[in-house]
Amino acid sequence: MQKAINFVVFQLVWFGAVAGAADDRLWIGPTAGLAFVALHLWMTPRGERAGEARLVLGFTLLGALLDSGLKSLGLTIYPTSAAAWPEGLAWVVPGWILALWAGFACLPRFSLGWLSGRWMLAALFGAVGGPLSYWGGARMGAVALADEPFRTVTALSLEYAIVTPLLLAMSLRVTATKHEATPAETSSPEERGDHRSGV
Repeated sequence: MQKAINFVVFQLVWFGAVAGAADDRLWIGPTAGLAFVALHLWMTPRGERAGEARLVLGFTLLGALLDSGLKSLGLTIYPTSAAAWPEGLAWVVPGWILALWAGFACLPRFSLGWLSGRWMLAALFGAVGGPLSYWGGARMGAVALADEPFRTVTALSLEYAIVTPLLLAMSLRVTATKHEATPAETSSPEERGDHRSGV
């Protein structure tokens, strides 16, 4: 059930963010993204929420840097989001893109968990899915292809072929770290050499 909720809500966030950007309602994406992250953390086991929150934040920043780099090179264009940031931050991708990165970072624990450990398949999934997502945004009017679309598609394909298995590996590490019990947690009092009465 959690996997289905995770998948469906992300699709709604994606559509809301892209449609909102196309309609010059740039606030929809960040609002929907924050709501999704809050829901995701609520569904995450309590003891793992801090690690999951760090994963989402870190990966959102990574995605922001990567996509802002592509934007600065003219490989990605956001024609309806020119006023997203002050002039000094014009090189940064709009907030709704950051919301989509945050939402993407919420997928490995649930709906993309089946790709964990299947690194080549994850890379292929990203290489195809990343450009398709951008193309969908272009069809809706939120983004535009560069003068040489092949360069944009190639850059996005390489980007997502790398970040998708990376995200899955980072997510796997978050859950594995939590579930690694320390000797003090697993051993009996006798195994720890604790012979005090009543212990």
